[in-house]
Amino acid sequence: MKKVIIALISIAAIGLIGFTLYGNKQEMKEEAKLAEETSDAIPVEVTSLQKKALEAKVKADGILEAKTDLTILSETTGKVVAVHKEKGATVDKGELLAQVENEIIQTEVSAAKTNLEKLETDLERFTKLSEENAVTKRQLEDVKIGLKNAEAQYRSAKKRLENTYIRATAAGKINDDFLQEGEFINQGQRLYEIVDASTLKLKVKLTASEVLALKEGDSVKISTQVFPQKEFEGKVKAIASKADDALKYEVEIMMQNQGEVQLKPGMYATAHFNFKSNNAKYYLNRDALIGSVQNPEVYVIENGESKLKKLTLGESRGDLLEVLNGLNPNDKVVMSGQINLSDGTEVKVLDK
Repeated sequence: MKKVIIALISIAAIGLIGFTLYGNKQEMKEEAKLAEETSDAIPVEVTSLQKKALEAKVKADGILEAKTDLTILSETTGKVVAVHKEKGATVDKGELLAQVENEIIQTEVSAAKTNLEKLETDLERFTKLSEENAVTKRQLEDVKIGLKNAEAQYRSAKKRLENTYIRATAAGKINDDFLQEGEFINQGQRLYEIVDASTLKLKVKLTASEVLALKEGDSVKISTQVFPQKEFEGKVKAIASKADDALKYEVEIMMQNQGEVQLKPGMYATAHFNFKSNNAKYYLNRDALIGSVQNPEVYVIENGESKLKKLTLGESRGDLLEVLNGLNPNDKVVMSGQINLSDGTEVKVLDK
C-alpha cells in the first residue's frame, strides 16, 4: 500500500512539472509573437515646443583684439645700415625705425631732378619760340611729353629713396622685430609688428531680436576671467547688417584700456547685455533637427508613424531654436532616433 501511494505522488509531481513547463512554453511563444508583431516599430523619444519669454540678461563671449595690430613689410631691397627702434619700444606714426643703404638711389634722384629742371627750362623756351613761330607744334609737343616722363621718373626715384627709410605706419608698441643691422632684406619681407593696445575691441555674436534692441554707442559691461572682480565698460561700435550661417549677427565693442588694470589682446572676455522683453515665443530643442538650420526639418508623430515636416526658424538661443512656422504646440517631435526614420516609418514612443 505504501509503495502505491509513493508511486501516485511521483506521477502527480511529474504531471505538475510537465504542466508548468508547458505553461512556460506557451508564455514564451506569446512573448515571441508579440515581439514579432512590434519588431517593425522604431523606438523614439519625443519633445514638443516650449513657449517662453527671452531672458532679460544675455552674455556673449569673445576674444579681445587690439585696435591697431599691423605688420610692416619691406618696400625695398638692400642692406640694413641702421636700426633705430627694436622690440619693446613705443613709437609714433611716421617715426624712423630703420634705414637701408641708399647711396645709388640718392644719385638717381639727383639725376632725375636735374633732368626735370632742364626740361622745365626747355618747355619755357620752346613755348616762347612757338609764339614766334620759330619752332613747330610737334617740337613743342615732344618737349611737353619729355617733361611728363621726367616728372614721373623723378617721383619714382624719390619714392624708392623714401622706401629705404623704414617708418612706423601707426603709433603703438613694437611687439616684435625681424631685422638686424647688416642684414640684406628683400621687398615684401616682414620687418616689424606694431600693436596699440590702448584701445581694444571685442567681437561677439547675438541673435536677430537681440541686435534689434541695440544701437551704436550703447554702453556694455565687460568682464574677464583674469580679473573676475573687475568690471570694464565698452561701447557698441558696429552692428553687422547681415547674419552668419548660424543666424547670428556680429557686434563690435570698443573699450579704452588705459586704467590701472590693463587687459591684453588675446584674452577671453564676456560682454553682458540687458534686454527687456515680455513677448513669449515658441522654441524647439536643437537636437530634434534633421540637417542644418539653413534647411531645418523634423519628424513628428502622427497615428503612430513618422511624418517629415519643414520648419521656418527664427533666432537661436543656446540649444533652443525659435520656430516661426511648421509646428503646432501639441505636436510630438522626435528628438532621439531620427537616424532610423523615414517618412511613414512606424514608431514606438519611449517613456521618459
